[in-house]
Amino acid sequence: MNLKPLFVSLFILPLFSITACATEPTPKVDSDGIPQTRNDLTADEQQQLNDFLAQQKENMRFIEGGSFEMGDFGHKLDWTDGLPLTGQADNKPLHPVTLDSFSMNAYKATYGDFDIYSMATGQPKEGMQSIGIEIRQPNAAAGINWQTAQHYCQWLGQQLEVPMNLPTEAQWEYAARNRGEYILFPTDTGEIDPGRNIWTYEEQRTISGKYDPVFAVPLVGLYPPNSLGLYDLINQNYEWMMDWYDPDYYANSPEHNPQGPKTGIRKVLRGVEANEGSAGNVHAGGAVTIKRFKKEPNPPLISDDPNLNQNRTTSARCVVNSSKPIS
Repeated sequence: MNLKPLFVSLFILPLFSITACATEPTPKVDSDGIPQTRNDLTADEQQQLNDFLAQQKENMRFIEGGSFEMGDFGHKLDWTDGLPLTGQADNKPLHPVTLDSFSMNAYKATYGDFDIYSMATGQPKEGMQSIGIEIRQPNAAAGINWQTAQHYCQWLGQQLEVPMNLPTEAQWEYAARNRGEYILFPTDTGEIDPGRNIWTYEEQRTISGKYDPVFAVPLVGLYPPNSLGLYDLINQNYEWMMDWYDPDYYANSPEHNPQGPKTGIRKVLRGVEANEGSAGNVHAGGAVTIKRFKKEPNPPLISDDPNLNQNRTTSARCVVNSSKPIS
């Protein structure tokens, strides 16, 4: 009996299989866990990345630093009779904050942005779960967890050679309130004008109905930006902040560039979920610029269902922590 073919099938073929697996590209990360750009990009991929980076640089809005009072400023307004704007306890007390200058992206990061990121770093695409896949439009705010959002901003900063992170909630509120003015709603006028600077319920249904009959599709840039050139602060998904959440943090917050508590269980969110972003709901919900929300940075699966993106309502907007405009 000739055992040579059997020997080949048992030993040679597995070797080929091992070799094939070894040559598959593995996404690389640095010592901080930040995904790194592949070194084998094709010419076309490199051009896509270059175009993307140029656009991201153009999208940055420089915001001059300054001092403001952060938190519920209801008693500062004439029409509140000295009462707070919200019943929330965690946005009180009103406290002084001084921020250095920074630059903030005019837009939330979209699925189109994340597709470039995934291509460049070899990371899996975001938002590919089968339930609600229609939400995944190129110009819709990407639904991601906190760590993915932070790694994206850090990677983008490496590409542009600037210090970039998610915003602190002090930076977000300062920008949403037009450098700390007593503004309730982060629109172009500080007021809600249904159909002009925020969608109505009917518009929300019409726009989202083109893609998904169940979930609101958070398309970015549909309405005018606020006075600093920042779009969709008032709706089209919550935004992840750098800060850990602590309901009592405002009472002990440092005045200069507060970063939030050093540890925590949940991260702070700002803004409004797209599903609740119609004009009526936002107006009834009170002052968007001071309201705080919270969520686990990497929440467990909803009902243990891997087919549903449980992060579809949480998005990212990156900040450059530099006192000079990005060049």
